[in-house]
Amino acid sequence: MTNLPDSGNGALVLVLTGQFDSGTVAPFRRALAEAQAARAIRTIIDVSAYADSGLLRLLVQAHHRLPRFMVADPLPPRLRRLLDLSGAAAILRITPHVEAAHLA
Repeated sequence: MTNLPDSGNGALVLVLTGQFDSGTVAPFRRALAEAQAARAIRTIIDVSAYADSGLLRLLVQAHHRLPRFMVADPLPPRLRRLLDLSGAAAILRITPHVEAAHLA
């Protein structure tokens, strides 16, 4: 996971790459808690990681806890399927790309 620096608009961008599973959830959970504590203006998640239901759960939890929480497309096909099948795609704010999330 990479935490990109603020581009001046108060956005926190978290980039998830590689394998995301129960063994790698702690840094992401910590970053989300820090975003909540810092009262980030917007939190943007850029996901290219292989994801499981653990990531899905964290995304939904973050949606409920963080104002202006967004997930940027394009999403990995497996995560997109998980979001669609679970109904989370209808709940989460999914933007066309990271740049669009900065403007939302």
